[in-house]
Amino acid sequence: MKYDTDKDWRHGYIPDYLRLARALGPAAVACEVGVHEGGSLAMWQDLFPQGMVIGVDNDPSCTWPEGTRRVIAEQDDPALAVMVAGHALAGCDLIVDDASHVGQLSMATFALLWPLVRPGGFYVVEDWADPWVNPLWMRTSQANPEHQDLVDVVPGLITALKDGARTVEYTREGLVIIRRQA
Repeated sequence: MKYDTDKDWRHGYIPDYLRLARALGPAAVACEVGVHEGGSLAMWQDLFPQGMVIGVDNDPSCTWPEGTRRVIAEQDDPALAVMVAGHALAGCDLIVDDASHVGQLSMATFALLWPLVRPGGFYVVEDWADPWVNPLWMRTSQANPEHQDLVDVVPGLITALKDGARTVEYTREGLVIIRRQA
């Protein structure tokens, strides 16, 4: 399968996402933080044809494919969980953070949205190793000392094991995959 998203051509995440999609089934509820041109949202629609896809971004000019749910918010907005839950009352089967790639913002997003992951579901942080792959993000962090690189804060996600996670997997491609206990 070929998708118009960097998850395919740049990062090689598709095999991992196909594995998660098989585990969740076609009726899963997926939420991605970081919409950009909407290619990932279209991919989720394809992988979960009987489910729901929610896209979160702070830029209203991003592209949400037809049929997806739209949330305009900063990734660390204290009301983010309420906005997402407004579309997915029973929670989400998959939440993907592909937004700022700034450590403390991704940790804030995790703190807000991890409680929405259904038992057996997944929370994924993308591009955690990308300061090496994409030096632009490292330069951004260096230019903004208040921004932590994801690589510095991602190991802290292992604390999710204390909060109902079954596994925390760090892939060499740059994904952190956390599965909530069933």
